[in-house]
Amino acid sequence: NFMIRDRRMQALIAKDREPITPFIDKVRQLYDDHGVSTILVMGGSGDYFDVADTVIALENFQPAEVTEAAKEIAAQYRTDRNAEGGTHFGEITPRVVLPHSLDPSRGKRDVSLKARDTTELQFGTESVDLSAVEQLIEPGQVKAIAAAIVYAKTQGYLDGRQSLSAALAAVLADIDQRGLDCLNRFPNGDLAMFRPAEFAAAVNRVRSLRVK
Repeated sequence: NFMIRDRRMQALIAKDREPITPFIDKVRQLYDDHGVSTILVMGGSGDYFDVADTVIALENFQPAEVTEAAKEIAAQYRTDRNAEGGTHFGEITPRVVLPHSLDPSRGKRDVSLKARDTTELQFGTESVDLSAVEQLIEPGQVKAIAAAIVYAKTQGYLDGRQSLSAALAAVLADIDQRGLDCLNRFPNGDLAMFRPAEFAAAVNRVRSLRVK
């Protein structure tokens, strides 16, 4: 239901009885209202031809642009489904981290951090699975992310009032001005720079995380 509700299902289950708005009715608004593009791998529904800017098909594992053909097919075979997404995407609610839910302590140690290659972070007593964050290619990035989370707490950026994105922006501004060494009390030569999305991905994977 998240990806598509075709005309037949719309006829059977009216919109006022279906709480999920299909992504097909939000994907264009997501770009128009918030500037977020979408790359979608879709093998079972041509309804997305109507909202796609570019359509790429794989034949014998070779990509080819088939946008013109897809648009002609969409014009020839109308879906006749009703758009259910309204006129705007809607407000994106900021995630505000409750600082007590990110606890780096373990036993008698106030801060206990350990990177296990690029796939796992030991954050206090929490084991954070990063195996699906495939953009991480260097253990030093995981170490830097762990240090950045602790730094965000100690600097008051994760204070339960400002959003996660605002806290991350503040951390990155400090790194830009002072380098990665600002994340630790003493210079550390084994940290590597990370991207904002990877920091957020790590925070979101801490099982004790609580937000408002």
